Amino acid sequence: MVETASVLFTFSIATSLFSILAGIIGINKKDDKYLFFSRQSAILHFYILLACTIILIYLLVLPDMSVLYVNNQINHALPLFYKITAIWAGQAGSLLTWNFLLVLFSVIAIKDVERREPALVPYMIIILMSISFFFCALGNFSADSDPFRYLVSDGKPYTMPDGRGLNPLLQHWAMVIHPPTLYFGYVAFSIPYAIAMAALMVKKMNLNWTRLIRRWTLFAWFFLGVGMLLGGKWAYEELGWGGYWAWDPVENASLFPWLTGTAFLHSILVQEKRGMLKVWNMSLISISFLMCIFGTFLTRSGVVSSVHAFGGSNLGGFFVVFMLIIIFGSAYVILTRLYLLKSDNAFNSFLSREAGFLFNNVILLIALFTTVWGTMYPTLTEMFTGDRISLTGIWFNKWMAPIGLLVLFLTGAGPLLAWRKTAKTTLIRNFRLPFTFLLLTLTMYFIARYLMYKTLTLEALKPMAGISFALSAFVISGVLEEFYKATKTRINYTKENFLLGFMLVLFQNKRRYLGYMVHIGFAIIMIGFTGTAFTKEAKISLRKGEAEHFAGYTIEIANYEKTSYASSQKRQLPLYFTDKVTVNVYKDNKYWQSDVTEIRKYPMFNMQTGEYDDSQPTSEPAIMPSIIEDVYVQYGGQEEDGRLVLQVWVNPLVFWVWFGFIFFTISGIMLLLPIGEKRFIKIGSFTASVAPVAASTAKS
Repeated sequence: MVETASVLFTFSIATSLFSILAGIIGINKKDDKYLFFSRQSAILHFYILLACTIILIYLLVLPDMSVLYVNNQINHALPLFYKITAIWAGQAGSLLTWNFLLVLFSVIAIKDVERREPALVPYMIIILMSISFFFCALGNFSADSDPFRYLVSDGKPYTMPDGRGLNPLLQHWAMVIHPPTLYFGYVAFSIPYAIAMAALMVKKMNLNWTRLIRRWTLFAWFFLGVGMLLGGKWAYEELGWGGYWAWDPVENASLFPWLTGTAFLHSILVQEKRGMLKVWNMSLISISFLMCIFGTFLTRSGVVSSVHAFGGSNLGGFFVVFMLIIIFGSAYVILTRLYLLKSDNAFNSFLSREAGFLFNNVILLIALFTTVWGTMYPTLTEMFTGDRISLTGIWFNKWMAPIGLLVLFLTGAGPLLAWRKTAKTTLIRNFRLPFTFLLLTLTMYFIARYLMYKTLTLEALKPMAGISFALSAFVISGVLEEFYKATKTRINYTKENFLLGFMLVLFQNKRRYLGYMVHIGFAIIMIGFTGTAFTKEAKISLRKGEAEHFAGYTIEIANYEKTSYASSQKRQLPLYFTDKVTVNVYKDNKYWQSDVTEIRKYPMFNMQTGEYDDSQPTSEPAIMPSIIEDVYVQYGGQEEDGRLVLQVWVNPLVFWVWFGFIFFTISGIMLLLPIGEKRFIKIGSFTASVAPVAASTAKS
């Protein structure tokens, strides 16, 4: 099986390269025979990588301890579920997963585009197979990236009695879902990039290509967003540091294409509606794809330090060359087709929806530049000064908080502006209710803070937090008013009940109204993020049965357990050993909640000594959640006198981060599903024509 997979993996270079060359020859000679060979070779390439992926999963489940990748990721005690998901746990397996998803999406996209715009397909195949060729070359020519490499001693393969085991940090439900979700986002951005470049190459600039590109961009953007939030959930429950976002370099890497994807999804509306921002949109989709490759580079090159990274490797130079090819290749195609990208209209007013989208795009690109600069700053300082200077979360929060507030304001203001120009009376009417909620929320916030602290200092008032709450209210109230207006218009026409009218409004113009639902989800998440401004933290030391007061709670150690093993037990090892502390939390002198916090030690097989060691600890916090705030406790070891050290955080509003996450996810799924895209919407036996109502709503 290993040798078969190795041969197939090597052969994948040939199939991708043949597909590229046949496509180039077919385009130059205008010969359908070569184009047919190019397409069929791409399909064969997909089946080869599918076979390689299935075989690697089989080797992990078996497990075959003669394979280096399997040995590094698996041990016999590991549950089956984690054995399967170990395919993306290491560098070699993750690159194979990346490549397989690429060719899977490519086959699906090519089949779809072939029905709508067949002229784009040959160029798409060349672009997508070129990307796949790069990843095939990495896997075959870099020993660190070969998933089918044998363990070798004295030139001969050998088998270890056990494997090192999966990284303990990855043995969590969120990390099972988080990496493939991010891969879906990273990889899927290849498709809109290929469609956009193909449209330029074939000089087909009608609106059909934007419709083709939109769903794939939304798909990639949605999965990146879900992946980031899942990563935050994992960090909150697994790392034991009290938070869910630390501006870690690899966290930031997934944020890069999400920011540019958000900008593109808004500005493409301007191109479809007004025929503007064509060059901007081509640049945005190119930058989005580049940021996906850049993020993959950061994770695997060793240029940044991160708990998420795969460690140092020799892949950095290959990725740099590939990114330069993308930059110069994309720039060449765009610049040589500028005459095709002239705007059909000019901006009529700064008080217009298209201007609002453009301002939003500029702010998002400023956010991109800020996070890229902060992420790469340690590498740049080391390159030019020899000293590696890292920027902390304080620096990121200082700059990104006001940028985030600007984005939040534009999220609420954009839907309230009209296309071309917003009349003064319309502006006042649309902004009246949201602005009232903004002022009311801000006023109530500052009154509450003053009554709490009896002072007007910035430390007590925390004005940025108040502005964030107020802008969230601005966004949510504005969107709800838009829903109310649209539903009222519909039910006046159809005489439906309000709930049915509202549900049908959501689907009569999915991009608009379900997009607004995503805006609500974003505002809710921002409310949760704002809670970090009020986090309280303390370090306490207690014995079993003792308690201490902190931030309105009483923290008690109810029990302490410790499991260990002697050398004679090493052949019957469990998955992990633990130091476990049971924590009771009381509120207002009444029992509230309890949970367990642990330091787990995972036995890892040492291939040099042939022995197990327990040098892989992980933190497992006790989390007592509520709708207002979480009490978060992490056991930190024992002091010399036997007292147990607990690190305690009181984290306000974390519930709203996860609630907004669910809201965002449901809204995104409804946007992606092909529901409500027909002229008629059917609910049970009821059939309603939405076209005249949509027209009436638009007029209103």
